[in-house]
Amino acid sequence: MSETTAVNKKRLSEIRGLARETILNNPYAPVLITLVYYVVKFSVTLCFSGVLLSDAIWAQILLKCISFIINIMLGLLVAGRIRYFTLLSEDKPAGVGALFSAFRKGPDRVLKASFLLQGIWFLCSLPGFIYSAFYPVTLDASAEDMPHMIITVSLLLAGYLAAYLITVPFMPLYYILGDYVNMPLSKAIRMSFWLMKGNYFRYVLLSLSMLPMLLLCFLSVGIALLWISPFIQSTYAHFYLNLVAEKQTQN
Repeated sequence: MSETTAVNKKRLSEIRGLARETILNNPYAPVLITLVYYVVKFSVTLCFSGVLLSDAIWAQILLKCISFIINIMLGLLVAGRIRYFTLLSEDKPAGVGALFSAFRKGPDRVLKASFLLQGIWFLCSLPGFIYSAFYPVTLDASAEDMPHMIITVSLLLAGYLAAYLITVPFMPLYYILGDYVNMPLSKAIRMSFWLMKGNYFRYVLLSLSMLPMLLLCFLSVGIALLWISPFIQSTYAHFYLNLVAEKQTQN
């Protein structure tokens, strides 16, 4: 590694410091954007999937399929939020309109990318879902049901971990689609893998450093998410910008 490259590959603490500075310089708008994002997301989710309350297997399968479709559509909103925090981290003008930018600029590419990513999560979650469908376990489960509960939880956690590790190379994808509105999805995927080359475990470590803050969100019943989520999104945006700067230096 050259000296110039080493300088441009910022330490994770530096990236978090840049994100902290970004949020401190914009203390109100990111919270508002985060609130709008979650209100829209939960409203859409409840509207389409909240009507199925049956424990029947057919209802659970239908709910799983509906959730898959909803998550694909919400990819447009996810891409918009990513675009907003990218602009904010670059000190460029960013408003509520950025949250819905993916609906206007290349929505087909974003939906295809969302289908790909959600498909990975869907397939990885299937073993746990199928097992839980045939061996449902409630919170008041008896001692005889405990093995089923352990297997269900283990399969779900294993699926979540597998999906996360598989999708790590796709981390910059939505950022790239927002920066290059005319770039074909196939080329954007290749660029995503190129940017993440040599940065896979660096990103994993960055994600792990966010766990204490996510725990705080859980303890605050989600209220702290309005302030912690903007910091996390800004951190990932600065990570992406550093990936680009690093690769530009190498070339």
